[in-house]
Amino acid sequence: MATREVLVKDTHGWTIRFAPPLVVTDDEVAMAIGALAAVLNDRS
Repeated sequence: MATREVLVKDTHGWTIRFAPPLVVTDDEVAMAIGALAAVLNDRS
């Protein structure tokens, strides 16, 4: 995810923890969701 400019932390197995800033735009949320989808698609 870091290579896609989204920082996350793995926690105990299959959980991914996002830590967004207190103020986040719709575009930033869409970018993070897109990055997660791309990573999951690359893994399958």
